[in-house]
Amino acid sequence: MKLSLLLIFTVTLFYSCTNNNKKSLNNANELVYNTDNIDTGVLNVEPALTGDIKKQELNTHLKLSNTDSKDFEIQEIAINTPNGSNSLPTTSFAPFLLKQGKDTTIALNFIPFNDYKLYQITGMHGSFKPVYNVAISYKLTGSNSISTLSLKSAAEKGQYLAYSKKNVTSVIGYSFNTTKGFSENQKKYLEALKQIPQPPFVFLSDQEIAVSGFNFRLKNYYLQDTLHAELFIVNHSDFLVKIIPDAFDITTLDKSLPGDVKTVSLEKVSGTQQNISMIEKGDRMLIHFKKHIKLNAPGKERLQLHITKVFLIKGDKALFTEDLELLPVNF
Repeated sequence: MKLSLLLIFTVTLFYSCTNNNKKSLNNANELVYNTDNIDTGVLNVEPALTGDIKKQELNTHLKLSNTDSKDFEIQEIAINTPNGSNSLPTTSFAPFLLKQGKDTTIALNFIPFNDYKLYQITGMHGSFKPVYNVAISYKLTGSNSISTLSLKSAAEKGQYLAYSKKNVTSVIGYSFNTTKGFSENQKKYLEALKQIPQPPFVFLSDQEIAVSGFNFRLKNYYLQDTLHAELFIVNHSDFLVKIIPDAFDITTLDKSLPGDVKTVSLEKVSGTQQNISMIEKGDRMLIHFKKHIKLNAPGKERLQLHITKVFLIKGDKALFTEDLELLPVNF
């Protein structure tokens, strides 16, 4: 009887030691990824990776052991998606020395770029992927050659399917319509206005506007009957711009529909804070926008970004001559 108990204890201990990174999903807010331990003959890694569903954050615990006869430096630790998006830790990390025969355990948090196109248009990172790679870059002390170790981490199929069904969201993003001659019309308007350095420069892409050094980047999406937008502004120009936040709007038609309620706020990221509505050279600004609105045909309707009365230059002249049409982007 004693021998049987000893055998059971030994087998259980062996199993727990060799499978300490193979966990079951025992937390409804946690998605567990399984990663095999690896020993390169130089670096031994015992990894554990979990996803915090509420925070949309990946958390990794790594035990790193130097099994070589020389010291080496851990240069970088990153999370990669199968499509190539690379995410660095949000927690503080700096390259460090791992001496021969020594080990260390580190914990790092990541907010992965699960869908880069979604992030570019909406600012959202997207749902967790079923597979990630934990990439560890290191080099021997005194060497210029950097080696990268990539550890595949996969969620159990049934658990990931349950997560996907529960956390699916229908998001519609929006991009500028670049086919309606906005750049040409804007250039002609500024040339006639003669309020900014000549000749004026105007550039419009799917998410960006540049007007003679006054630059904008839009992130905009519709989710659960609410429009969200964030307009990031950087002033590299030599002219001042005044913002009228109440004039900023996004509508389906030229006018807001009955019942539409919007909130608009300004955030001065950097620069002078005395007058938050004035953007001087070098200032960085965010316009935050939120509006409850019921779209009749989500994913198909074109919207309109109202900016002609928002940005004023010298003499309270409008910086823009026309509003911009927004095209839906489905994910």
